[in-house]
Amino acid sequence: MHTLKDEWITASDGARICVDVHLPDGDGPFPSLYAVAPYQKDLLHLPPVSAFRFIETGPIDYWTGHGYAVVVGDQRGTGKSEGEFELFGPAEQRDFHDTVEWIAARPWSTGKVSMLGESAYGVNQWLAAAQRPPHLTCALIYNGFTDLYRDAVYHGGIYSMGFLTFWSTDNLRAAATIGGGAPPRPGGVGADIVGMTLDRPVADDWWEQRAVRVEDIDIPVLNVAWWSAVGLHLRGQLDGHERLKGTDKRLLVLAGTDSHERYYDPDFLDTYIRPWYDHWLKGIDNGVMESPPVRLQVANSGRRPRAEAEWPPRRAVPTRLYLTPEPAHAVHSLNDGSLRTTPPAEPAGRPTGYAYPDPAWTVGTTVITEGIPQPTRGILTFTTPPLNEDVEVTGKITLVLYAESDQADTDFHVKLSEQQAVPRLRNALMRRFAKHVPPPSAMVTRGWLKASHRVHPPRPIEPGAVVRYEIEVWPTSYLFRRGSRIRLEIANGDSAVADGLFHHYYGHQVGHGLIHHDAEHPSHLVLPVVH
Repeated sequence: MHTLKDEWITASDGARICVDVHLPDGDGPFPSLYAVAPYQKDLLHLPPVSAFRFIETGPIDYWTGHGYAVVVGDQRGTGKSEGEFELFGPAEQRDFHDTVEWIAARPWSTGKVSMLGESAYGVNQWLAAAQRPPHLTCALIYNGFTDLYRDAVYHGGIYSMGFLTFWSTDNLRAAATIGGGAPPRPGGVGADIVGMTLDRPVADDWWEQRAVRVEDIDIPVLNVAWWSAVGLHLRGQLDGHERLKGTDKRLLVLAGTDSHERYYDPDFLDTYIRPWYDHWLKGIDNGVMESPPVRLQVANSGRRPRAEAEWPPRRAVPTRLYLTPEPAHAVHSLNDGSLRTTPPAEPAGRPTGYAYPDPAWTVGTTVITEGIPQPTRGILTFTTPPLNEDVEVTGKITLVLYAESDQADTDFHVKLSEQQAVPRLRNALMRRFAKHVPPPSAMVTRGWLKASHRVHPPRPIEPGAVVRYEIEVWPTSYLFRRGSRIRLEIANGDSAVADGLFHHYYGHQVGHGLIHHDAEHPSHLVLPVVH
């Protein structure tokens, strides 16, 4: 491999975009893979480990070793590129078009171009494909959202503070100024990303300019998504696949939390990634288009990806689990309520109430007792009895909630978890010697809704009125094991302890809420169950 360092491209508005070109040994010409993000191409010497999660191009030497030219660019207003970074704005999207066409015209290029990279690189792939550059031959989009507002910044209208403040500071502004150590170096992103998003809490034309026009994409697309990418990429990847109009589209959704590690694994690339590029960019007849249109790996199953005819699978049976006030004897929470398969019969039961903020909350909604985090102690839970058999949930999930508040607005944070079975002896020992240790559980998926955002444009709710909400819970494919329980958690906030990077802004909420679960107001969870 040899590198052409700091090549310059003049964009349509005159701004100069800086790229590095990595070429295979030999004469060429070569098919090309283009990677662009706001992460400074000159930092690609850093190892692709969790401390540097923004190193997301995949192994460049792998691709040049297989006969591909790799072009890595600094997004407008970042690194060495001129212009102003505007958070995936229209000028940046035009730059992607211009760069693809510049690559296709180089003497070392065959004229066939695709794109490369995870996360922000994947988002830019979506945006570039919607620009329809003539020489963009195919797309392989690996973990990239399509709707900046709904997928990344405002979940159901609730500000995803944890991710955005980390990403804009750590990955962009700090990385460009003090990331290399003292003394600080000038340059980097000048835009106030947090400010520009806080000033726009409602979806409008500014956000629409940054949403991918998926229906405009007319090239073959392979989407590779991960069930674990709840709160950032999963929703957009699945929604984008559904909205693609062409028949040359494929979807692969994988289980696990190692999307980054796998993207640097040559065996993984050989199996799932390179055949797509080889077929469309090199003309190799390797059977990728004879593969199933959808392949899904069920999380917690230990199985390989299986074939499906479509997403979401029509064979999944919508199954209702009703919220009831009866104790589940499952977990320490504000109510320890139950999920049942039979609808409530009481014409007007007693609703489940809660006040917020709870005085016991320690970090967000997490209660910490004797140094041990208790994620459910200060929130509402509704839990099934132990399952008599394995239950697979695959598809889209909805929580239908009848609720009231004494405020004009309130937030709903919803989490679906598997509360794992504990052997009797271990359970007895835990109750006696480790009473503050919560039962083991695994987060499956989440959903969010600010009450005023139940409609668009947003509208306040009437205090004291019972309102029916349909809360989108992000899709999943998960196997709940026999003996475990399905647990629904509801709160009006979340926690950096329990929810990590994807915790949200709580704001100044103070009030009381009620969850109704009687015959007139049958709050229920709708799960797509595959038998």
